[in-house]
Amino acid sequence: MATKKELRQQTIQALKTMPAEQRLAASDQLYQQLWALPEWQAASKIATTISSGFELATQPIIDRARAEGKVVAVPETLPHRQMAFHVVDDRTNFERSKFGLLEPVDGEIIAPDQFGLIVVPGLIFAATGERLGFGGGYYDRYLPKTTAFKVSLALPAQQASHPNWTVEAFDVRLDAVLAAQL
Repeated sequence: MATKKELRQQTIQALKTMPAEQRLAASDQLYQQLWALPEWQAASKIATTISSGFELATQPIIDRARAEGKVVAVPETLPHRQMAFHVVDDRTNFERSKFGLLEPVDGEIIAPDQFGLIVVPGLIFAATGERLGFGGGYYDRYLPKTTAFKVSLALPAQQASHPNWTVEAFDVRLDAVLAAQL
């Protein structure tokens, strides 16, 4: 069995080399699936990330949520592998984190129990709800604090029928994994 580190590297490489037209088609499928979810439609507050590089673009998710009048929040990383989700609007200021990600530095913080839906990032998602993240443990610490519907959007290179990595006791299962088919 490949190590988590090897699986992460293989997946990042596959995502970086995915042909643009396939990525576009797969991404569009995933957005449509997300917006069709009853949990998306019911949620007044959603959490997502600001994607970077090889990840599925989250700007369309942010734009759609705001157009529908939802409150959107994205994370700021804090010491001790904690996160705070700040409301994103036209006045939000961002800075690059030590991970090279854009993070909000101001804006109202939404408590974990206020979210209706959280779009959870990661690298590999099992159809059974397990995820292999980037290895920081931020979401494993945050997700137990929320009752929000936890969903991930998996491009083809990110899909697994079941976990082919060691699932730890602290790993939080997702409520849904949306999968794009090419």
